Amino acid sequence: MVLKEYPMSSEFALTWLPAVFIPLIGIMAPAVFIVLVGRHITATD
Repeated sequence: MVLKEYPMSSEFALTWLPAVFIPLIGIMAPAVFIVLVGRHITATD
């Protein structure tokens, strides 16, 4: 590993973390909601 290639690793992380987290939350939140609603519907049957 050559650490000299990444002198600003913290700034790099701050740049791509929101770009990764926002779509991930946008996908996971509805998926979890659908699973919970699906379990509620199957439980009430």
